[in-house]
Amino acid sequence: MKYYFSGIGGIGMSSLALYLAYKHGITSVLGSNNEMNERVEYLIKKGIKVKLNQDSNLPDIDFLIKTTAIKDTNPELIEAKNRKIAIISRMQLLNSILQEHTSIGITGTDGKTTTTAMVSQIFKNAGKDPTVFLGGIHDSLEDGNFRFGNGIVIAEVDESDGFIEKTETNFSIINNLRPDHLEHYNNEFEKLESSLYKFAKNTKELVILNGDDVHLNKWHLNEKKVLYFGQSEKADYIIKNRHQYNGYQVFEIYHKNTYIGDITLNLPGLHYAYDALASTALSLELGIEFSTIKETFHRYNSVGRRFNILYDKDNLSIIDDYAHTPDEILETIKATKEYFPKRKIITIFQPHRYTRLYFHINDFIDVLKYSDEVLVYRIYSAFEEPINGVDEKKVVEALNSQATFSKYYNSEDEIISDLLQEKNAVLLFVGAGDITDIAKKLSKNKKNRLYNKNG
Repeated sequence: MKYYFSGIGGIGMSSLALYLAYKHGITSVLGSNNEMNERVEYLIKKGIKVKLNQDSNLPDIDFLIKTTAIKDTNPELIEAKNRKIAIISRMQLLNSILQEHTSIGITGTDGKTTTTAMVSQIFKNAGKDPTVFLGGIHDSLEDGNFRFGNGIVIAEVDESDGFIEKTETNFSIINNLRPDHLEHYNNEFEKLESSLYKFAKNTKELVILNGDDVHLNKWHLNEKKVLYFGQSEKADYIIKNRHQYNGYQVFEIYHKNTYIGDITLNLPGLHYAYDALASTALSLELGIEFSTIKETFHRYNSVGRRFNILYDKDNLSIIDDYAHTPDEILETIKATKEYFPKRKIITIFQPHRYTRLYFHINDFIDVLKYSDEVLVYRIYSAFEEPINGVDEKKVVEALNSQATFSKYYNSEDEIISDLLQEKNAVLLFVGAGDITDIAKKLSKNKKNRLYNKNG
């Protein structure tokens, strides 16, 4: 069998490609991508053939795997249909793998990548030899976003395109639920919630839910075994006495009224504590010793683009974070203030998708005000067409009118030039687009200047 991935460089597609390559052999997998990126480079090094353009010149294949980003007008898709090649979506393939194995599915609007990485590292350290599908890069996984094992399958499950309602796992974690990706749900939050509810209903053995979430705590899953985590005394697994100490956050974990132990985590912010609590709850329920969990968290490094401190010298820090929804950005700003309590916070914000800015522009304005200053970089479309009236400059105008200094940038060089002048500040880069490139270039520039100064 030959499997062809159209858009193989995507984080979810590349992990599935690696899975099939390990299972059926490197020559059974090939694909295309419109650009070279880190994942494409990695796949090529592994021996997988990748074409850097998409046209009708398809090789002899049995299956074409696609994402929702591949439109009906895509020449590869048209050719596959003409040749009656079986076409399946990325999530359909992942769902079939999860159904074939004992599996854990982790989802939610925010935090699913971090929680998946945490659970995976715990299970790996416990000798469970998991197979892992991760929506990010983590140094605990042999292939960055993937690990091939002989044990339980652990997967980050994407809720963005609706396929999650057909996902079946043995165990599941749902971190939270907020109105995001509504463009795939006819702009109706109720349909998004229904899809995640069906995912929970499909879970065969145990569902772990955030009991502090205003939507999840109203669900009725009486026929399921459901456990809740949170700060409320009504939860099954509870976090208490959280505080920052010498660059770490420390908190206690209770099961009902029973003290389990304390966790030390090298990441600030309540949202990461929630991720760790959910991971702990599931791991304990599946028989892993708390000592293994505690040790894992003590050594845990963040996933790529999750509060990555790229530079931290002379009272200037540069942080790169994937946060791109209002809630994620708010939690990241709060975490930054927690980690750097005496520093000015300058948030460099790149809106991600016209649809998200359309639905949440007021929410973005409300949360960005928690920064001392906000620099807004040009919108990252993620292949969406512009929407009439959606303009990132409106964020700048609104913030300035509400006494939060803000400035718009369309030029990478201009924003780097201005930021090089900053002192005694934290430069917090947030967004899911190419804003990360600016953070890395700025950090490299600062390191070079420091080296030349000291050299």
